[in-house]
Amino acid sequence: MSKFDAAPPNTHAGGNDDALRGLGSLPMNPTNNADELVDMDAYREAVPKWKRIYQHSLTQMMLLSVQAFCGPAMADAIAGLGGGGLATPQTSNVATAINYAMLAIVCLFGGPIVNKLGTKWALVIGAMSFPIRGSSYYCNSKFGTQWYLIFGGFFTGIGSGCWYVAESGSIMSLAPSGSRGKYLALWIVARNLGQLVGGAINLSKNHVKGQVGGVTPDTYVAFLIIESLALPFAFLISPLERVVRSDGTRILVSEKLTFKEESKLIRFTMSSKLILLSALWAIWSFFYSGTWSTYLGTYFSVRSRALSSLISPFFCIVGCFGLGFILDMKSLSQRRRAQLGLFTVAILNLGVYIWSIVMQVKFNGANPGKIDWDESLYASSFLPYFFVQTTGPLSQSYMYWLLSSFATDAQSNVRNGAAFRCLEAVGQAISYGMNTQIKTNPLIGFCVTFALMAAALGPMLVLVNATPDRIPADVILEEQEQQQEKKIEGLKAEA
Repeated sequence: MSKFDAAPPNTHAGGNDDALRGLGSLPMNPTNNADELVDMDAYREAVPKWKRIYQHSLTQMMLLSVQAFCGPAMADAIAGLGGGGLATPQTSNVATAINYAMLAIVCLFGGPIVNKLGTKWALVIGAMSFPIRGSSYYCNSKFGTQWYLIFGGFFTGIGSGCWYVAESGSIMSLAPSGSRGKYLALWIVARNLGQLVGGAINLSKNHVKGQVGGVTPDTYVAFLIIESLALPFAFLISPLERVVRSDGTRILVSEKLTFKEESKLIRFTMSSKLILLSALWAIWSFFYSGTWSTYLGTYFSVRSRALSSLISPFFCIVGCFGLGFILDMKSLSQRRRAQLGLFTVAILNLGVYIWSIVMQVKFNGANPGKIDWDESLYASSFLPYFFVQTTGPLSQSYMYWLLSSFATDAQSNVRNGAAFRCLEAVGQAISYGMNTQIKTNPLIGFCVTFALMAAALGPMLVLVNATPDRIPADVILEEQEQQQEKKIEGLKAEA
């Protein structure tokens, strides 16, 4: 095996159990003694079919995806209207900035919270907060109650923080090692299908040419109904230790730590090489949303904005599954796939950013007013927004795939996911905060986003080149199985 293909240092595959932990961190939690590799024949005989289907990793991923459809996807659909669909984006940007500020704070402490509550109850708390967003936009649009929009952003940020941490830990743990790219693509697609439904609602109610101001209040009622449907699906989530993957393996779950011990791990997680090297990427990967949402709200008519929320998800669905197939290619080592994925995501984003900057420079020279879809300028000015709705999610899906490549157990996925979500939320809060003034030139946001991507690439190259050829958690499971087999053989020899 060549040096390039060898297991990198400071990973379990390279001989160190404390994979990419910060200096002086606590040792890896002791794992439970359950059999991680399931005897599928015995499992089929002992467990009813309905329960096997319910505890299957794909079923649980679909339940999470439905919640993503009802919650974050509806939030994205509202953002896809440009400034939340309001007459001016300012109030929406203020509320969204507060939302992400609270989400960042909750995610910072999300590891201890979720590992204490359990994935299911953290998802339930988050799902309960989803309808607040739709109702706050409805009240602002119909009655002009701006305080509730900001109040809703505050409380939605707290609930969504719990939900996002639980979701990120789950999506990185559920998939079999050979199907992580496709599982993550399914999750991304669910979010974009939600935008698709939301976009259809938007367009059906806001298709009349010449309409000015914000979208109709009834639009938000439809969003509110869909957001309310997330809660029952949150109650259906199974504990991770009971899930059986399609390849017959269970998820490696360590023994629970006390809340105090979990809290100590926050510092070590945030200072680990894995998080430090991916921090700028996390901030950048969601930073685009505030600027491009403001761009859409500033330069496009109401019905053009409604159309954008309908058609933007289509290409994203294709792109995410395409990236998923690249990341699951069995002919390449995990590190080679990580390198290819990084190159693909970076090149696609680079093209979109250059196009966006060129269009904004033109608009600075001659303001086009509100562009409608039947104008000749529509295609060239809208396509940068259309493509960034694909390249943005690609960068997020790729990062979660990469984080899961270093996982040692389900709890480490929760902690790493919480740290990554915290940094994502910081990026979004800064982005929307930067765009709270309607007079802010979107060109500034485009250039800042471009600079962030350039700054993030260096550390990411270091991290990607240190990717282990196998997931450390899988190596740990195999070692446990070998130890168990040796014990059994020893007992047989003594008998």
